[in-house]
Amino acid sequence: MAAALQVWSATYSRAFDDLPAPAQQAVQRAVDNMGSRLTDFPHQRLKGRSESRLRVGNYRVIYEYDVQAGRIYLHYVGHRRDIYRR
Repeated sequence: MAAALQVWSATYSRAFDDLPAPAQQAVQRAVDNMGSRLTDFPHQRLKGRSESRLRVGNYRVIYEYDVQAGRIYLHYVGHRRDIYRR
């Protein structure tokens, strides 16, 4: 199966650009890894919400996914102390 298409929201794009370069690389690697095995990836669902989270060191990525369409909708990325306040 081909890697899933990543759909970045404007909020995600701005937050990603604000991350330090090493964090950007780590986050992108983790998202690429998730996209390459979307069907069997252990998604962590947020309680009471439709989104899931991806843990990358001290950073979290909030996303939704559609296995049928092969897409990952990336909503937000940020430091773990700030991410859940949204």
